[in-house]
Amino acid sequence: MTRRVGWLAFSALAAVTLAAMVGAQLPPGKSCFCKLAEAVDECACAVDSVDGFNNNKMFPVLQALLQKDFFRYYKVNMERPCPFWPDDRECGSKECGIEHCDDEVPEGLRKPPARPNGSQHAAKEPCEDSNNFDPLDMTISSAKKEKLQDMDLHDENEDKFCDVDDEHSASMHYVDLARNPERYTGYKGNSAQKVWQSIYQENCFKPDMKFDKNFLLHPTTTGLCLEKRVFFRLISALHTAITISIAAHNYKPAPHGFGEGTWYRNVDMFKARFSPETTWGEGPQRLKNLYFVYLLELRALVKAAPYLQNEMFYTGDDVEDSETRQAVERIIDIANSFKDHFDETMMFTGIESHARELREEFRQHFMNISRIMDCVGCDKCRLWGKLQTHGMGTALKILFSDIPSSHYRTPNGVVQLPFQLTRNEVVALFQSLGRYASSIREVAEFRRILDV
Repeated sequence: MTRRVGWLAFSALAAVTLAAMVGAQLPPGKSCFCKLAEAVDECACAVDSVDGFNNNKMFPVLQALLQKDFFRYYKVNMERPCPFWPDDRECGSKECGIEHCDDEVPEGLRKPPARPNGSQHAAKEPCEDSNNFDPLDMTISSAKKEKLQDMDLHDENEDKFCDVDDEHSASMHYVDLARNPERYTGYKGNSAQKVWQSIYQENCFKPDMKFDKNFLLHPTTTGLCLEKRVFFRLISALHTAITISIAAHNYKPAPHGFGEGTWYRNVDMFKARFSPETTWGEGPQRLKNLYFVYLLELRALVKAAPYLQNEMFYTGDDVEDSETRQAVERIIDIANSFKDHFDETMMFTGIESHARELREEFRQHFMNISRIMDCVGCDKCRLWGKLQTHGMGTALKILFSDIPSSHYRTPNGVVQLPFQLTRNEVVALFQSLGRYASSIREVAEFRRILDV
């Protein structure tokens, strides 16, 4: 009985519009997310819940779009060394390593001259804590090899929130994201713990210790200004989304190690990370941060809509490219239909010199977070960590950049938008939003199983 009451409290405290029926209209006075002093927070309003909006409208269309060639191939350098401590990647074997296959991507995503297709990375040492059952798969169908055409736009914008290689660099190689879904990988090294410890203890804004002496043990936003609270929620949401994905796609080895294991939904892991009973009451806030960043990235998508509507989404396949453009238009329409977006105008205000200094500090902190992702030991974990921080950094760039030029101009030469986006940034933005959309849908499924 105590356990049941605790989970009912969880449902009430989560403040993430956990309505009894997904997609139902919220009754008057029910919590939802609206624009307040916190840029987005709970308030009473009678609009579609975020759950209903995402699970019934956004998620199905977005997930279908992400399977299109333009969005499924992401260019990444998986060999960048960790800049903060000695690189202790344990997975260098064939099972744990990766191989790139640039020659197999659609023609329109290639940049001439074609670089030689690299073989799989040389094995280093046997991998004790390896991902033996679900290694990173960088193979791409040979049917894609016939396509070759340039479509990448070079981004001269130096006002970036992420530390990524130039897309034309020889160290950058394509990965087929559809072949490498984010999920439990079996990696058991201490890399993940060290990475998150570094993020929370060294690279996040910290409050005045007179407000919160236990910040390092239980990070919260107590004592932080608005911008620093937003930064903390970004990192918390990233952590939450990754955890939900791992819990939703977990792996159980075969009994006694014989035969193939099974994929399953780890309800106990979800409860351990998000129940107020096992997280000192912090679990519901972690879920709330997930919804917060979902709306932040949704707002970035809306703000970038004029830019995206000028994009050709070219891959060399006329039919698929047309379908992709139509799907993007549909997603933009859906995003615009949600009326309570994140309000970025409330941030970095006040005295201009102070605001710009705070914005630069914010940007540099997030830049460090993107660099830390190169310290993750597991290849597949590193891939998705880099991709999701890249997507979030792209959203921040769209929302807070001051760049005075754009690729696209109106017929009379007037600049349409104050930023530029590379193809990789567009892919990262949509894929990142896709991960948060998927996490929100998984939360609904976990709630259904737990009957809360």
